[in-house]
Amino acid sequence: MTDETNPNDEGLETPLTPEEGVSDDETQPRAPKQEGRPRWARWGIAAGLSALAAAGLFAWLRGGDTETDVPVTKADVPHVEGKAIVFSKAFSDRAGIVTEPVRLAPLVPRLKVVGTVGFDPAHVSAVGTRIPGLVRTLRKVEGDSVKKGDVLAEIESAELGEAQAGVAVANAHRKAASINEKRERDLAERGLTTAREHEVATATHEEQRAVLEAARQRVIAMSGSPGGPFGVYMLRAPLEGTVVERHIFAGQSVDAHLIAFRVANLDHLWVELSVFESNVDAIRKDDPVEITRVGGDPIPGRVAHVGEVVDPVSRTAEVRVAVSNTERKLRPGQSVTAIIQASGPSRTMLTVPMTAVTYIDGRPTVFLAESPERVVPTPIELGPDDGKNQGVTAGLSEGQVVVSRGVFALKSELYR
Repeated sequence: MTDETNPNDEGLETPLTPEEGVSDDETQPRAPKQEGRPRWARWGIAAGLSALAAAGLFAWLRGGDTETDVPVTKADVPHVEGKAIVFSKAFSDRAGIVTEPVRLAPLVPRLKVVGTVGFDPAHVSAVGTRIPGLVRTLRKVEGDSVKKGDVLAEIESAELGEAQAGVAVANAHRKAASINEKRERDLAERGLTTAREHEVATATHEEQRAVLEAARQRVIAMSGSPGGPFGVYMLRAPLEGTVVERHIFAGQSVDAHLIAFRVANLDHLWVELSVFESNVDAIRKDDPVEITRVGGDPIPGRVAHVGEVVDPVSRTAEVRVAVSNTERKLRPGQSVTAIIQASGPSRTMLTVPMTAVTYIDGRPTVFLAESPERVVPTPIELGPDDGKNQGVTAGLSEGQVVVSRGVFALKSELYR
């Protein structure tokens, strides 16, 4: 039977013999080499594998109906329905949400007000120039500590020099009158003069003594000294303290009405507070006050005076607090916040716990409970508080229920 050539075997290689030009080292038989599949076959196989992979991925994403499907659960967080916030009991327990009723109860207010630190009038003094002159020397400037009687400045004054000269003239006249009075008394005792002449000499002596005393007092009133430097008077500190203001400098001409220095004892200060007229009646003298400055620790004080007049514009009255400032924690002119623990009569009003109040869009707000798992943010108007309970003047009624704890967790849902 004759062998026929298979068209599919055309690609098979036949080993070459040495006679066909192949060396002896290359005459070892080799495995036949097949030519690769046609390109269309390779493309078909790749397309089938890709389709199988896509189908498997689609089935895995959909989850199918097999037992290996993973269920999708919804997060247990509050959600907003209209104006209300709705949540589950599990979330309520987890967030520690507690509710309390709105009560009508007596409230002794703890008042939080702002104020300004000022000098205590009993411990501050202004030093004026009194007469015209020229500043010769400055002895003290702002910030210097002084004792009572210390010289603050020296001022040359022609007026003072004239007054001191008047003292010298009056003293000379008094001496002359004293000598004449003594001579007339001796003559009268010997009967060599009349009684009238003796009386006139005595009266003249008394007159000159009065003139001398008046001249001395005039010099003292000018802050000069009858025996001091001629034409120079001293501005002296009227009390022990600190120079807090100075309005003169060396070489300056001054008149008789200039406030040259202000000296204050900074150990004693006042804090002036503005309290609304609705709260003034609850404050009493000696009520404790806690003063707080920016970035500082609280400073204790006591109410020293409750104003009797209400400002018609601000509708506030002045409350003055005396504080000790030996540690120099306060400075005159400084703004402070004060909490007054009032001891006056209580006021009956609607109250909620202070922890129930938060601020939304700048307005005081509580979460009014419509049910255990549903609350509504409700704006209110605040009254005074006592540090634990907050008075409410509008927005709530007695018996309603508000969230007193867990308020932050609910507020955060409004900004989610």
